[in-house]
Amino acid sequence: MKTENLKMDTRSAFQVRLQQLFSLSAMRLDVTERRPAVWAAILSGAGLGLVWGIAARIWMRLISTQPEFSIFGTAAILIISTVFGAWAGLAFAARRRGWRGWGHYLPRSLVVAFFIPFGAFGGLPLMLTVLLATLGITQRAVVGLWFLAGLTMLVVAGTDLGLPTLAAFIALVGAIAVTLWKWLAPRWSDGRTLRLVNTWLERIVRTILLLLALAGFVFVARDILTSKPIVLGLVYVCFYFILLYPLFLALRIGLKPRS
Repeated sequence: MKTENLKMDTRSAFQVRLQQLFSLSAMRLDVTERRPAVWAAILSGAGLGLVWGIAARIWMRLISTQPEFSIFGTAAILIISTVFGAWAGLAFAARRRGWRGWGHYLPRSLVVAFFIPFGAFGGLPLMLTVLLATLGITQRAVVGLWFLAGLTMLVVAGTDLGLPTLAAFIALVGAIAVTLWKWLAPRWSDGRTLRLVNTWLERIVRTILLLLALAGFVFVARDILTSKPIVLGLVYVCFYFILLYPLFLALRIGLKPRS
């Protein structure tokens, strides 16, 4: 009887921890508190970033078909993740402590800016997956489309992924069209029609961003599963998903609009 109760308590505790972990994605960021201390937030963010970098480096080593150790590559990954974590910690402290003006927006901007280097050293699919998913969840249609237009132009011009130039053109036209609609529509459209169209625009754009993020995840998962035994491949895919979630939480601090 005691054994059964212990198992139930353990299962309940695990479920509570799991719920707490995923509830972080809905945590309120903009409150006015005296905690956390700025130095503690920065050091905690840097430490968590370093731990993430170590885990990511191990994962890269495991999925590689030609495993090799590069001091420069490893150091770069650890530095990028540590610096990004430090900025995320600062932005978290700024939002939780109710900083305003440049004290609020500068740390958030640095989080987004220092997330882009995650796309180096073969990490472009990871970076795009997290960025598109975070945009789809946190941002409105206009911002999401302009980000998407900029990303597609960067991918077309600076990578060899084979993305057609037409994709960048379509994303740019879409961003311009939605921007013009948001600007002109209130002048000649009645309130009910405007709200209906805006609601569907938001849903469509968010869905597009999330589907693109899912496509990025599937792209990496497919490569892993085709190069590794099925069971081992599934384990590595799960590990990859676990790596993505902390990046989403950190990037959300920078991208989620102020409430």
